[in-house]
Order: sequence, then C-alpha cells, then structure tokens
Amino acid sequence: MYTGRTFNRESVYVCGDYMDGDIYPVFQAPGKRRSRCKPTSEIQQKLNQKNAEKKLTRLVHSNFTEDDIALHLTYRPSEEPQTEEEAQHILSNYIRRLKRRYAKLGMELKYISCTEYGKTSGRVHHHVILSGGLDRDTIEKVWGLGYANSKRLQFNESGVTGLAHYIAKDKHFFKRWNQSRNLTIPQCAQFDGQLNMDDIADIEEAIECGTQWQWFEDRYPDFQLVEATCYKNNINRGTYIHFEMRRREWSGKEGVDVEAVLAQKHEYNRTRPYRHGGKAL
Repeated sequence: MYTGRTFNRESVYVCGDYMDGDIYPVFQAPGKRRSRCKPTSEIQQKLNQKNAEKKLTRLVHSNFTEDDIALHLTYRPSEEPQTEEEAQHILSNYIRRLKRRYAKLGMELKYISCTEYGKTSGRVHHHVILSGGLDRDTIEKVWGLGYANSKRLQFNESGVTGLAHYIAKDKHFFKRWNQSRNLTIPQCAQFDGQLNMDDIADIEEAIECGTQWQWFEDRYPDFQLVEATCYKNNINRGTYIHFEMRRREWSGKEGVDVEAVLAQKHEYNRTRPYRHGGKAL
C-alpha cells in the first residue's frame, strides 16, 4: 500500500487571450521515487496524442492572432513529390522564398507547418499557419505548384483549438509539425499543494452539476470558462481535471498583467478561511 506524500498540482498556461490548465495528483514517497506503472501502448498513444494537441494549441495561441493566415497547399499531378524527403524539401524552399519577401517588407515570418497524405486520395498536401503582413495573393502565387488557398485565422471561444488538433493528429503525417525557431514558447506556472481533496471534490461536484464556471471564474477572475472536464484514474484513484478559459475583453484592453494577478490570487487563496463555495475549513 502506498503511504508516501500526495498533493495536488495545478499547471497553468496563459497563451495570448487563452488559458488552459490541468489539476492532478502528485505522489511522492519520502526518500525515494515511487515506481511508476508502465502504461499500455494504447494508453500511452492516446496520452501522447492529447499532449501533442495541447502543446500545439498553446503554441498557436501564443504566437498568432486573427491578423495571421491559415494556408492549404496541394500539388498538380505532374508536380507531386514522390518521397517524404522531396515533399519536405519543396515546402522548405517555399517557406524560404516567403521569408525573403517578408524581409523586404521589414517583417519576420513565423510559421507552423505539417505535411500529410490525403486520407482517401493518398495525395500529398501541406497545412501552414503563418504570420500576416504579406498580401494573400502573393502568398498563394509564390507556391506555383498547384492549388493554394489562404484565409485569415478564425478564432472562436476556444481559439483555434479545432485547427490545432487537426494539425496535431497522429495519422497520415510524416511528422506532427514543423515550426520556425522564432516562436514564443509557452511557459507553465505551477502551484503545488494549494488545492486539498475537498477542493477537488467541489470541482467534481460542480462539473457534474454544470456549475463549474463559478469555481473557475472565481479563481481566475480575468477569464471566462470555456470547458472543464475531469476523470478518475482507476489505477491510482486520482482525479485529473483539465480546463480551458478565454480572457475577458476588458482585461486585455486595460493592459492588465494577468500572470501577476494570478500569482496574487493564488497567494490570497492560501489565507482564505473558507473553501470555494463558502464552506468553512
């Protein structure tokens, strides 16, 4: 029976106008590391996929806005590459040509790209998210090897989560994605031990009752809740919670330092004489 120290960790990412986080248990045995249960290959594959989707979503939200572009590139039959290496080489050359045009305008190109085989046609094509500034007609014309369609990135209450999840999918791709070196890498803020098991029970109950927005928007007042989910791990019996939020319009417009506000809020929560929901400790 496991008798080591257990506490809840809250990992939060603030990425542009969006925030997401995970609340999960951490198990620590005194004086030694706890041996891990090796997950099955199927479980690990699903976990890797979810983590890839989260990572790419955060990357897009941290670096791109509605002024930037989503681009779809295909090949004419006579131009289609025959190998993975050739396809990647062609895309790299295309991005290099775009970089020169951006540089002439005094701008720096940021991008995320992926290459895939069509699920039904089997034909190679590319998806690219790139920074705006160069007109879309030029971006499409520079391709020159087939169909090119560009449009402005479209953000909804979840940002571009759907597009990011599509790009990060684990099938039909040579590699999940490539990215430029000048992207801002999202940083994680971690808070250990601030949520006890009663708090976790409160969150579970709120999600089950559909009132989870009250708990999360009280804890993060500059954001509105988009989604919150939780599940029980049948092996370690821990509760794992994931939440996604969108910045309230006023906080961005007023220049509020959200990271500083979150840190101040977490520090205040340590001194509260009651838990969320008004229950006394």
